[in-house]
Amino acid sequence: MFIGREEELGLLNDFYNDNNKKVLCLTGQVGMGKTTLLRQFAEDKKHIFHIAYPTTDVGQMVLFARSINEAFDIPKYEATANLSQLNKVYSKELNLTELMELIAEKAGDDKLLLIIDQYNDFVKADPSYEKILHEYISEKWAGNNIKLIICGDSFLAMDKYVYGKKAIWKDTDITSIKLGAMGFYDSCKFFPEKSGEERTLLYGLTGGIPAHLSEATGDITYAVAAIYGNRITPLPEDTMSIDLRELSYYNRILMTLAQGNLRVNQISQIVGKRKDVVVPYMNTLMDIDVVTKDTAITEKNNRKKTRYGIVNTNFLFWYRYIAPNIDMYYRGEINDLWEKLIKSEIDDYMKMVFVRMCKEYIQKEADALRMPFSVDDIGNWWENDEEKGTTAGFDLVALGENENKPCTVFARCYYNDEPIEMATLKDLIEMTKHVGAKGDVFYIVFSKSGFHENTLTVAGAIKNIMLITLDDVSKL
Repeated sequence: MFIGREEELGLLNDFYNDNNKKVLCLTGQVGMGKTTLLRQFAEDKKHIFHIAYPTTDVGQMVLFARSINEAFDIPKYEATANLSQLNKVYSKELNLTELMELIAEKAGDDKLLLIIDQYNDFVKADPSYEKILHEYISEKWAGNNIKLIICGDSFLAMDKYVYGKKAIWKDTDITSIKLGAMGFYDSCKFFPEKSGEERTLLYGLTGGIPAHLSEATGDITYAVAAIYGNRITPLPEDTMSIDLRELSYYNRILMTLAQGNLRVNQISQIVGKRKDVVVPYMNTLMDIDVVTKDTAITEKNNRKKTRYGIVNTNFLFWYRYIAPNIDMYYRGEINDLWEKLIKSEIDDYMKMVFVRMCKEYIQKEADALRMPFSVDDIGNWWENDEEKGTTAGFDLVALGENENKPCTVFARCYYNDEPIEMATLKDLIEMTKHVGAKGDVFYIVFSKSGFHENTLTVAGAIKNIMLITLDDVSKL
């Protein structure tokens, strides 16, 4: 059963229906469901779906011919287990130019999708392949209804072959879609029967990665073992090894980030590398969508307020808990790792997950006009205490409008077992004095465990204070 991805399906259909668009490029890490999405999109459309394999030019053409056969039922290109027959026939008769001519002949005047998954493996089989594809799409098929969709797991390879300065497609009008992890609300469609707290935890474990979401069944202990222990779903190292040859320092940096060391000078000190050495590593991790760089939302040009974070919570969980205890993982002791080392401090980890959920909640509710403000931008704000080496601030800060005037929204998110008292609310309000807020100010406190009676009483009397529970956020 296909779940979610309504927005991406809409973008693909827009491309399909636009007669001026000829090429679409879909990228995303392994496990994000790119192939599944494209199969769902193409299901009711005339198409050729080719998944390339790292092989020779002859081998690639054999597979490509079979993909054409699947679309048009050409007996000549049926599969055979006789390798000597394959080499004898296909090495003499198959080349990409002839197959492209065959595609045009079979398509006729109909609209046809030519989908090439793992595009970098396709063009690496023979340097002429990308030139031939480009020639047909740009010139020979300019008047045809044939559209090309190319797809790949490797960000760096796709950048080289599609978007780079030397790429043959660099001047082509390409529709680009980057498929990331699913948000909280789409992820919950995989386990709608779970409670709000269970859905929150499963989202934190899977990171919204479809390959993991499909394994998140049973109780939490079973889900941890299924996601991280079965070796069926992709692990962070599997994902990164597609783009990176040497993982040792990248793994060390990510473990450092996962422990809450988010500033480059902290990372530099812990990994034992100068800052000018660490920064290129961070840039590469950002290029492959593993790490993000944040700045305080009201001070985006302040380079002193820059910090890094791990994009996906599935990666965060791995580098916070499993990579530092990889010996237990190798011994197959995932359940012991959960019971002995993770379970007791899971709320601390889930605080970061909860913040991401609350961010999505604010945007969703504002877009649906259920908030007293609109949201134009949402991020966070913090200030550093250089002497103590600490950071204080807000989990979320949104900039938007209230009644056509600028407004600022400050939020803190608490994922613990204690109801929020009035002192916490006062602390939030006091902290806003450190920020150059624009226009009207709104305060939001999110809490896993609710609020004390006095907090509810005060907030109920002040219209710009909102108290929101985990049940509110996790409601589908």
